[in-house]
Amino acid sequence: MVSRIRRTLTMGERAAAFEHTNAVARETADDERRRREEKSERLRKLRLAAEQGDKSKCSAG
Repeated sequence: MVSRIRRTLTMGERAAAFEHTNAVARETADDERRRREEKSERLRKLRLAAEQGDKSKCSAG
């Protein structure tokens, strides 16, 4: 049977893995923030359109 010795990561490998993890987390946070801003913008436009519709109904009636 072949012995399987667990190889530990070097300091450089650990640092690279840490940086990669941070980069992925940063990209994910940026993506979530962008989606939230897009959703907020869409909702704001819908709200403004609804308010304009309500104002036209009030002035017509």
